[in-house]
Amino acid sequence: MDRTKEGFVKFNVDVTVIGAVGPKAIGGILRDHTGVTLHRFSKYIGFSDPTSAELQGILEACTCYASSPWTSSKPLVIESDSELAVNWIKQPFLVPVSFRELVSKCKEYFVNFEWVIEFVFRERNVEAYRLARQGLESVQE
Repeated sequence: MDRTKEGFVKFNVDVTVIGAVGPKAIGGILRDHTGVTLHRFSKYIGFSDPTSAELQGILEACTCYASSPWTSSKPLVIESDSELAVNWIKQPFLVPVSFRELVSKCKEYFVNFEWVIEFVFRERNVEAYRLARQGLESVQE
């Protein structure tokens, strides 16, 4: 786990998919600057395209953190291995019409709370991916 700056917390999010429009699940893990896990989620989200699923994972992290006790005291960094989703949130004018509503919901959190979103390579997102797999496996059993 790559640690973040002291005083910040970091939410890593990821998605797992079966096929281009098959079943999807999202996962996320929130840690403080020392690496201590504060919260995690693993959730089946049904059928959608991979980019929508990535955005739903980011939105889930935003929703979880916004309602947490840490919102007012610790700034948030969200890390995703979807470069496309991260770029769309940073530059919403690039977003195709079909994704605008979902990106807008995510972007609203980043603007209102002054959070940061960053792209990371998959190797730094292993735990979030594992949680996403758990969400998919829970429905397949």
